[in-house]
Order: sequence, then structure tokens, then C-alpha cells
Amino acid sequence: MTINTKLDELIGNTPILEIKTARPDWKIYLKLEYFNPAGSFKDRTARSLMDWAEKTGKLKRGMEIFESSSGNTAKALAMLSAARGYKFTAIVDEHAPADKLRSIKAYGGKLHFCSDDEDKKGGHLVDIRRKTAKRLAEERGGINLDQYDNPENPKGYYDTLGKEIFEQVPDADYLVGTIGTGSSLSGSGQYIKEHGQTKIIALEPKGSSHFSPHGHGYFISGPGYPAGAILPKNIDTALFDKHDYVADKEAFNTMRFFAESKGLLVGDSSGMMLYYAMKFIKSEPVSEKIKKMVLIIGDSGESYLTHAFCDEWMAEKNLLDEKVTKELKDFYI
Repeated sequence: MTINTKLDELIGNTPILEIKTARPDWKIYLKLEYFNPAGSFKDRTARSLMDWAEKTGKLKRGMEIFESSSGNTAKALAMLSAARGYKFTAIVDEHAPADKLRSIKAYGGKLHFCSDDEDKKGGHLVDIRRKTAKRLAEERGGINLDQYDNPENPKGYYDTLGKEIFEQVPDADYLVGTIGTGSSLSGSGQYIKEHGQTKIIALEPKGSSHFSPHGHGYFISGPGYPAGAILPKNIDTALFDKHDYVADKEAFNTMRFFAESKGLLVGDSSGMMLYYAMKFIKSEPVSEKIKKMVLIIGDSGESYLTHAFCDEWMAEKNLLDEKVTKELKDFYI
């Protein structure tokens, strides 16, 4: 049995789980990234960015890290900051799930809120958060790692997540992931494209504007970008063979279905992928050849207990839908 001596040695090498469907000509594999110590694939982002900053001398012991995040990157940075001896402040807004914010504080991180009032004065909250993180880092002698545009972010997924997926399912026909900063799917996708024939499908919430200048509001957090916001430079759209959208109602009811019927408590981006996988496979003709699809399950549903898994919140937002649940029951057996 291997005994690790550093927390970041526990990041990666996450398991793959096959789930059964009503289509025997397809196999769906879940890359369970919530087995990382802070509970998401963003642990890889935090490790990669902090390693780069330390090696280049930009980050020294005792300094404070300032980063804009909707939650998971901030959780991971708060965890590794505590382990490595840094201070950490997450630049967030009121739309971040409350459970994620509590986790950041539990690791000793601080929260700096940007408000909807700032958004109404001009610019999108995500852009305001990014500017605020850079400003605070300059004012307080800290560092902003900039997960959105720093090329070290996708590099941190290339020979870790990408390599792991390829070694676990080398003959995968499709890799499905969601895009926020674009780093996880772009980095892992580059490795997989260079080593195999897998096609990559990028998903975003319905209303997001990665691939369209038009958009509208949505409740899914993490993936997606509001219309008119500055898109991250880390998104390599040339790697994607297909992109598509999943709505709040579809994602959230899928999360609830998998928790209640399969014992899998997954986050909203995973709900998006699991719903999309069903729709995609059902649209494909039956084949004699077994096809394989890998989904990057980015985080656990434990960060979404106060909205997707809260009956009152779901009812208030008119998001409960038995039709979605029925469709899932007929497909995921």
C-alpha cells in the first residue's frame, strides 16, 4: 500500500465507473473526478497553477492568492493554500452555491463578494470578478493566478486527466465535457486527440454564449458564460468535434435521478452530460459495433444541496419535471 506524504499527491488517478443503459451497443464510462481531495477536477487546476507560480518565483511562502471563481477552483486553491502555507481570497458573487462558499471558508479562505449592483453599472459579474481579483492582488502584494487565460491551466490537464482517460478507455469513441474556462476539456482533449481517434463533445448550459453571441440567464453554475462576457483564452474550440446545450431543468432533474436511483451524487455539469448522453445515444441508430462514451464527472452533488437537491428551491424556480425523470428511468437501467 502506497503511503503519500503530501496532499497534492492525492490529486488525480481517479476511477472510471461503467453505468448500464437500455442500449447494449453503447457503453458509458464516468470519470469520477470528485474523488480528488477537494472534490472536483479543479484540484488539477489549482495544483498546476500553484506549481507554475512557485517554479517561476511569482508565488512565495506567506503570499496571498486572489482568484475569481464560481466555486470549485476556489475550493481547490483554498485547500492547497492551507496545505502549502499561503493565504487565499476567493472573488465570488451571490450566484455561487452556498455549500461551495462554506467549503472555501472551512479551508481558511476568505470571500470577497462582487454584487449584482456592480453588474448593472456595466459589465458582467464574471468580468468584474476577474478585474477585482487582479486589482486586489496588485494592491495587496499578492498574486492572481488567472485560471481563465493562464495557459498553465489546460497544461495541467494534458498529461494528467487526458492521459488517465486515454489509458483507462483507449478506444473511446466520444469524450464529453462541459466548458467554463475551457481548460479541462481543452487540455485533456489535446492529449486524447494526439493519441487516439476519440471525438470530443463540448456542452454548455442553454443560455450560455461560448458558441453564440446570444444568451439568457440560467441557474447552472461553473460551465457557461453570459452573453457579452469576455471569453477565456484557454478554450481551444478547434479540438471540439461537436458542441451542444443542456437546460437547467434537464440537468437538475438528472442530478436528482442519479442520486435517488443510482446512488451517484453528482454536480450540475455532470447532470448536463448524463442527460445529453441519453439524448445523443437515443438519436443514434443501433449498431453491431459497441461504441464507448466517456463523461468527465467534474464534481460531487454535495456542493449543490441548497439548490438542485432542495425541493423547495426547485419548486420555487419551477424546475421539477417528472417527464425528464421518466425518460431517464427508461434509458438508465
